[in-house]
Amino acid sequence: MLKAFVSGIFPRQDELIGAINRFEKKRISFEELEKIFRRCEEEWLDLQKGLTIVSEPSLGWNDIFRPFTLNIKNLEAGPLTRYLETNTFYRRPIFSDYPVKENSVLEQKNEYGLPFYIRSDSKVILPGPYTFVKSGEYPSNLDERRLVEKMAEIVFDEASNFKYIEFKEPLVQDLNILKGLEDIYSTFSGNGYISTGIRQKSYLDFSLPYTINTYIENPPENIILGIIDVFSTKIEDFQNIEDNVTITTNESLEFLPFRIAKEKVLAIRKLLGVK
Repeated sequence: MLKAFVSGIFPRQDELIGAINRFEKKRISFEELEKIFRRCEEEWLDLQKGLTIVSEPSLGWNDIFRPFTLNIKNLEAGPLTRYLETNTFYRRPIFSDYPVKENSVLEQKNEYGLPFYIRSDSKVILPGPYTFVKSGEYPSNLDERRLVEKMAEIVFDEASNFKYIEFKEPLVQDLNILKGLEDIYSTFSGNGYISTGIRQKSYLDFSLPYTINTYIENPPENIILGIIDVFSTKIEDFQNIEDNVTITTNESLEFLPFRIAKEKVLAIRKLLGVK
């Protein structure tokens, strides 16, 4: 049976972007902002009805690392940094020492006082530990592998509060890197998958399902095909796709305007026969 869903963070609607700007300028109350935020979250959840997996839109995340850089000891949000080859930016994680989790991360609020999620029963996105460390800065006396292991402990502990997790690992761009993370990801005992940056037309056995951002015929069950292109405004019209594959986006929809992202979600629904 064909399966399809969205990976990554969703784009904010113009209404929410405007509300945040007005809130920062003290032109609307927090209550007004929160009402708009929840309405926008619910809109994305409603649009996903009928998809194989419904994802938490994560509209309260200012970047993939921010909930952690705001709430983990020995870690802070650093300078704005371009995300891969896109026109979006993130605050680079800055480690002063090995990270320590003192409280639940996603139970906290963002910079505006908004929640990081509203539906714990939907798929929740979390930063992958490898990408987290590789995207950051740390003193030379800290061991990189140990940093990845410590971040994995923190992220996996946070993941234990949810039913299904997407670990976002765009810097895992070939199978050798993924293979080197097997001993780390094998310690995760929950349900979920890894969204990677891999484009190779080959695969390996792994403890969790993971994405390959290309099309291959008759993929094994643990391979998810990231073939819905968020770097193109063209709306996919899959005509001859096999009915035994699982497909998703090749990155976060947040790189697209809301209107285009919505059309891509509706195209996924059409592919699944959802009206």
